[in-house]
Amino acid sequence: MTTLLDAIEDAIRAVIKNYDRGDTIPPVALLWPDPTGEWQPVATLLREERGLPIITLGDYDPGRWRGPAIYLRCLIEGTLPEAGLPDDETPIIYLPGHSRIELRNIGDCPEPLRPLAELQYRGAIWSHRNGRDWTVAGFLQAHLDIATTTDQETKAALRSTVGKLCNEPLRSIRAHQPLNAAYLASLTQSDYQKQILLWMNSPQEEKERIGAERWPLLRYMYKADYGFDPHTDGVATAAVLLASQDQRWAQVWERYRENPHAYPNIPTLLRNAEMPPLPMFRDSWPQINETMEDALRQALLNLRDASHDEARQEILRLEAEHGERRSWVWADLGESPLAFALQHLARLAELTEDFRFSGTIPEQAERYAREYWKADDAIVRALACVEKRQDREAVTAAIRTLARAWLEALATAFQQEWLASPPEQQKESWKPPEGEVLLFVDGLRMDLGHRLLEHLREAGCTCSLTHQFSALPSITETAKPAVMPIAGELAAGKNLTPATRTGAVAQISALRTLLREQNIQVLGENDDGDPEGRAWTECGNIDREGHDKGSELPSVLDGELATIERRIIDLLDAGWQQVRVVTDHGWLLLPGGLVKTDLPPSLVASKKGRYAELLPDSSVSLPTVAWFWNRTHRIALAPGITCFEAGKEYDHGGLSPQEVVVPEIIVTRGSPGARSLVIQTPSWRGLRCYITIEGGGEGYTVDIRQEPGDPKTSVAMDAKTTSPEGEVSLVIPNDSLEGTGAMIVVLDKDGNTLAQRQTIIGGE
Repeated sequence: MTTLLDAIEDAIRAVIKNYDRGDTIPPVALLWPDPTGEWQPVATLLREERGLPIITLGDYDPGRWRGPAIYLRCLIEGTLPEAGLPDDETPIIYLPGHSRIELRNIGDCPEPLRPLAELQYRGAIWSHRNGRDWTVAGFLQAHLDIATTTDQETKAALRSTVGKLCNEPLRSIRAHQPLNAAYLASLTQSDYQKQILLWMNSPQEEKERIGAERWPLLRYMYKADYGFDPHTDGVATAAVLLASQDQRWAQVWERYRENPHAYPNIPTLLRNAEMPPLPMFRDSWPQINETMEDALRQALLNLRDASHDEARQEILRLEAEHGERRSWVWADLGESPLAFALQHLARLAELTEDFRFSGTIPEQAERYAREYWKADDAIVRALACVEKRQDREAVTAAIRTLARAWLEALATAFQQEWLASPPEQQKESWKPPEGEVLLFVDGLRMDLGHRLLEHLREAGCTCSLTHQFSALPSITETAKPAVMPIAGELAAGKNLTPATRTGAVAQISALRTLLREQNIQVLGENDDGDPEGRAWTECGNIDREGHDKGSELPSVLDGELATIERRIIDLLDAGWQQVRVVTDHGWLLLPGGLVKTDLPPSLVASKKGRYAELLPDSSVSLPTVAWFWNRTHRIALAPGITCFEAGKEYDHGGLSPQEVVVPEIIVTRGSPGARSLVIQTPSWRGLRCYITIEGGGEGYTVDIRQEPGDPKTSVAMDAKTTSPEGEVSLVIPNDSLEGTGAMIVVLDKDGNTLAQRQTIIGGE
């Protein structure tokens, strides 16, 4: 279960990991400004409990990596012998009492901070993306979407209790939002249920922490209220009482369930305790969960020899038996991976009941894009639940029995109809509309397209998904150029790769040159470009990871989709009107491997897993199609979901809905009514900002804020309404904000945000 401290640690590590990839070296240090000093308890926890290499500006104390700036600089440069900093981790410089703005101008930098100021250019800074220093409340709101009340009592309570708040699960914190002083104060009050659990987890240490004065009082209270003396009864008795969930022990059990990770020794206590023959609460005992998990593993392995119908019925029976375990505490501790995989296998069993596939290619493609992709999704999600080899073998056995024949029938029906009546596909050039970015993702299969769509909608974006056909063969060399807006400028080339009109192979550099010639910006992975134009950019490594990992690909897909989602939202935040997500092909994934189909080498010029380039006079009894870029060029395809190479779990290049029916997603920010308003590039004259709203007019309110959704973070002297021409000028009265990031927002009469755009106060 993720705690607040986990989230803070993840956020800090993400900044270190995601440094500008155009740089040749990673950051030498991460600077952590904290002008109010409110993060000090958190920095201590991260250093002492999580082992982060945090060095602190302050009084000289080398045992805690603390000292003046020159000492910290020597630590960073490695000039101090036996300093103890790890070689393989980026050090974090914590700066209590100092802000990022103090570092900005080295000439005006305070003397105690000056030796560190240069590190901002060779390092990274942990701060809000708008340039402001993180506060605890700001981090909760902007990074975790956890609201706090803004009264002074809550602000003071948050500062005094942040150390205790760090140990609370995010789920529990979110349940109490908006956080207020009363909730924060409750964290410091006696929690007898939690204290019992802490004692059970580490009896001697907790007794010493409680102290000799309070220990007798606690013994008395526990005997009176819980029928238990921790001194005479011991932890084994406490474990049995906890598992009984009887009377007040039910409250202790619920407290344990809130955050079981905080008490890592309690599962061992329960395993070693004497379990009653017929326990009233099966979920109390980890050994019951382990026995059921072992039984489920064997039942799944036994499906290797079952028929498809037998496997479907058995999976549904197992789901009825084991599904409840996903709500047990042992599931939160990661001890029920097969129970989680089972819910996806049960969905796969329901989806693969019908083998009747027919209709035209448009009809089959529509059914796949609307319904059949869910089977692929169930396979991927089931595999993502398991890590251990024996669990993967069990899930693989179930997937192959449930899905192999179904996938084969689906692909065969699709191939037969395509070969009988192939849809028309033509290469053509076109121009994206102004304000649109084309975001290319290699290997964004339909199921991942739907997952991405769901994530974006949860993030507040307006999205639509349609489907297209990949160019054949469904490989990057052929299909990626076909989805580019300069496809009409290309001709047939060699090795299934098109060429430019000059005969040059259409590799990435040549393609980018053609894009620029058409006034289409080519953006690097961290570039925002000019939102008033049109652009092409690329993101994600799904296809590369698939070829590298095979059936282990699902373990990294959440991270890949999160990267793509962040990129899309960053582009929209930068002022682009919409992002169009396109891809080249999908892929087949079958754990345990695709069945091999033989194709003599003498018949082909080249051969890969799912396709082969035929020699001019060769004759094969396999499905054949024309190459997209040269209709006289013949390509042989592996039939069904077979493969020309043995041992392949992941591959593409053939003709199946999974490979050929691909998503296209259009994403805009906010409600459809906001699409017509575009904030033009602002003009700064000193601290006065001149703004024009294209598509707007008189009566819109414009403001400049540090947090776009919070009017209390306005930095303008006054928010103003636009003129009939959609123009307005705003003044920033605080000159200390010059050079910091902010957001221009356009609001309707109810204060709802219609459009927003990032800016730098005073200009770039």
